[in-house]
Amino acid sequence: MENLLERLLADNGPMLSSELTRLLVDGHGVADAAARKRVSRLSPGIGRVSIKFPRNASFLYLKRFFGTDQYWNNLTQAFLSTNSIYGLALAALRQRGDVMPASHWPIACGAVKQKKHLAPETVLKNLLAAGVLTQHVVPSVGDCIGLAQGRDRYENASANLRARMLTESILLGAIKNWVRNLGLVSYGTVAMRGDGEALPMVGTAAWDLTAPSYLFPLLRRSGADAKPGFFACDVLLGVDVNEDGLKPFIHKCNALRNLKNVGPCIQMFVAHRYTSAAFELAKQSGVMPATPETLFGTEVAEGLAQLLSVLRNALDSAINPQFLDEVFTRLGKIEGAANNLRGALFEYLVADIARKEGSYQIRMNQHFRDETGAKAEVDVIADSSPRAVRFIECKGYQPYGTIPEAMITTWLEKRVTTGSPSCKATPGMEACAYPLRVLDHREGVT
Repeated sequence: MENLLERLLADNGPMLSSELTRLLVDGHGVADAAARKRVSRLSPGIGRVSIKFPRNASFLYLKRFFGTDQYWNNLTQAFLSTNSIYGLALAALRQRGDVMPASHWPIACGAVKQKKHLAPETVLKNLLAAGVLTQHVVPSVGDCIGLAQGRDRYENASANLRARMLTESILLGAIKNWVRNLGLVSYGTVAMRGDGEALPMVGTAAWDLTAPSYLFPLLRRSGADAKPGFFACDVLLGVDVNEDGLKPFIHKCNALRNLKNVGPCIQMFVAHRYTSAAFELAKQSGVMPATPETLFGTEVAEGLAQLLSVLRNALDSAINPQFLDEVFTRLGKIEGAANNLRGALFEYLVADIARKEGSYQIRMNQHFRDETGAKAEVDVIADSSPRAVRFIECKGYQPYGTIPEAMITTWLEKRVTTGSPSCKATPGMEACAYPLRVLDHREGVT
């Protein structure tokens, strides 16, 4: 019978134990009690997710198919079909390319810190313990949450994550100015993801951007006291947001509306595009499904899309100077965008110069540590031969400004030499590369 169970899972894909029992009963004439007993006795080739489903059901799969798209799709849908917060969390992660910065998890996963709800930290802890998710360092990004498919899967996630984070940061800055300049919110109280260690909050949920609003439709009065309403917004660029990908946001919105002590809230989600089902879900749920184009016009929307696309591929191809002019022109309408772009694009330009000088491999924002645990970050690493590695530090100063000598000394004597007390810093830095170990647990650099 074990072979039959494996054949059913191979033919139908991973599924809940209750569904597997039904297949035995309906398709093979096994009595219900006997079918349940046989499903409970699994062969070594069948795996089980340790998180329980309603009615004591389990999610079963063939171990050799663990980590396939069918596995993740079926597991996500199994959770969503039972209205589980785990399904919302997996849907949010899948919508973001199966990996996200750990700092974004409380915002994106859909969980809230509320009675009778699992908090974001609890959801993450349980999924990690069940072997569904992993937490690790992605070079140039930092701590990230990803599907449990091995570290190698996310080795190349750095460029995509950095590109999305920078582009979304510029978009959030534009939304911040938009709501302030319209008078939609209290001007000096806008909180934005990345501005500090604390996440923007409204009620029990974390958001990408929040602010109190004293507009009349949102205002509540109790005697002489005025209690504001709120504006809350999440963003996601670079993908077509689908219905499942929007459900975590909708769940947060509904949880907030059930709080009697929190004022009315305008809730907005911003994405490049939506599927028809996602757009209808947003409208039916009373939230605003906005896009950069509807908010800021075609030119800004195209500039954001162009920036995201080029940054994703910046390490594999040269940066066209014409592109820089176009992006700065298109996004120049957004206050503060130019400053954010200059810092990030300067590093990409330096990497491009190093590539043109003959380097075989370019890596950016690599983190290192030595045997004592001391850490250092390198902006650009240029491997030009099996025995030569150049470290390049990028600093932004005013035109004709002078970099302090103390900063150079610190960089040469402490950061570059991290990992080997006997390593003597030289202008070329070639000898200092080999003792270092990368934070993502690879054994070394060459």
